[in-house]
Amino acid sequence: MIILWCLCSFMVLAQNRYYVNQTKGNDANDGLSWAKAFATLQAAIDQVDAGDEIWVAAGIYLPAKKSHDTDSEGNPTSQRHQTFLIPNGVKLYGGFPAQADNSTGMDKRDWERHTTILSGDLNNDDGADFTNMKDNVYQVVTLLNADESTVIDGFTITGGNDDRWVFLRMPQGSGIHAFSNSSPPHDKSSPTLKNLIIEGNASKGGGAGFSSYAASGNACPVISNTIIRGNKSGEYGGGVAIYGRRISAPILENVIISGNQAYIGGGMYCISEGQETSPVLTNVLVSGNISESDAGGLYFNSYAGNVKPVLTNVTISGNKAGNVVGGLLCFAYTGISSPQIRNTVSWGNKAKVMHFFDFYNEGEVGSNSDIQSSMIGDMMEISSHILTVPPFVRAVDADYAPTTEGDYRPREYSPLVNKGNNAFVTTTVDLANKPRIFDKIVDIGAYEYQDYFTAGISETTTEKKIWSEAGSLHIRIDQPAIVRIYSVDGILVQQFSMTEGTKAISLPPGFYVVSLNNEMNVKVYVSR
Repeated sequence: MIILWCLCSFMVLAQNRYYVNQTKGNDANDGLSWAKAFATLQAAIDQVDAGDEIWVAAGIYLPAKKSHDTDSEGNPTSQRHQTFLIPNGVKLYGGFPAQADNSTGMDKRDWERHTTILSGDLNNDDGADFTNMKDNVYQVVTLLNADESTVIDGFTITGGNDDRWVFLRMPQGSGIHAFSNSSPPHDKSSPTLKNLIIEGNASKGGGAGFSSYAASGNACPVISNTIIRGNKSGEYGGGVAIYGRRISAPILENVIISGNQAYIGGGMYCISEGQETSPVLTNVLVSGNISESDAGGLYFNSYAGNVKPVLTNVTISGNKAGNVVGGLLCFAYTGISSPQIRNTVSWGNKAKVMHFFDFYNEGEVGSNSDIQSSMIGDMMEISSHILTVPPFVRAVDADYAPTTEGDYRPREYSPLVNKGNNAFVTTTVDLANKPRIFDKIVDIGAYEYQDYFTAGISETTTEKKIWSEAGSLHIRIDQPAIVRIYSVDGILVQQFSMTEGTKAISLPPGFYVVSLNNEMNVKVYVSR
């Protein structure tokens, strides 16, 4: 009996790993090795149970199975209802090479190099600015009753378009839509998202990029090392919308939310109907987002509870609102709003209605903003503090939103450098995966100044050399590059393409910053 019980326990706990390779796979295989990989992701999803993993090689994968055969009114569904429906507890990993073999493990995975795309563009005809999307799927990835054991890691998720009628309180994310309508203990909507690019998704409702909706429980997703950009919602949360019946408490670490659009909360919208809205953001950049009404960047509120966000080393800049608050808006309809803001900068945001460009906080019962070691533009203006040195390498004016352009690292001599408080630091790296504390004291904002413009008058590698001589700037490369030359205050002076060889550029005397393919920045002094 003991042996039988142990065998049964092993069978329950045993986990399978399935492999998918669009280039070399075949759905007639068993999917249990790279040599016998499936060709489609759906073939693997059809096999998995909670605790299983799916490893996916580089390629473009389209959802091919409907979430249901009839809609709520009994009408037949269409191919637009096709989605990748991931069961709770399944871990989905992308970023493996297309030439993977049975020796390929996690050490060969590179999600940035081996691009693995989950796309809702069934006809491969999407155009710019959300055109030709009428035939796209409503949701690319769907997560039902997902808790933290559900992992989506290493993908680009794009091309979802949920243009159906909207129930205003329910977000309907078209990139990733996580939701729960169940009773405890299956009432969570709290998946784990890592190493993702979520872009180019549109929704008539909220959370075009990613939405998490818990109709009866808590919405507490964890998002890390992820870029959410260029998504558009008709209602709220262009990039992200989190909606919990009791608690909304997403955790975001090392995340970029940029160039998204919505009616309210252009970048991110987070709300609870009951107890508390308490998102935690660390090393997060919120830039270039736009709302038609309120909160171009972030909107945190609660219908019947308190609002208690915690922001640490967050950069909020270049966001625009058609009404009030370009940057961060916190509002508790019936409770207390008490945001904690540490080592954070909100600067350069705009709103049509004057005042409160960068930050506004209000609670019906009371409001208490706990702001420490931060730079908030509105408050600097109120205190008659005039910022004479731009804080970033290259900020983009909020009037250009929605945009993903800009370089929001602290520039040389920035007022952000060494102005934070180390006691609030909980990470070892910044948003660029560089040391979080570079010079004994942490900087304000998502990025740490790394002395990246102090290479002297030249920089030399095996592939390139940049130097000044006889009143000219010289560039030598042996592979194609786009060259950009900036003044030290971030103004673009020249831009051109080079294939290989050496080029001399005559410039007035002074310091310049040379960028090659936006990957290398060198400060050079040109003398007479």
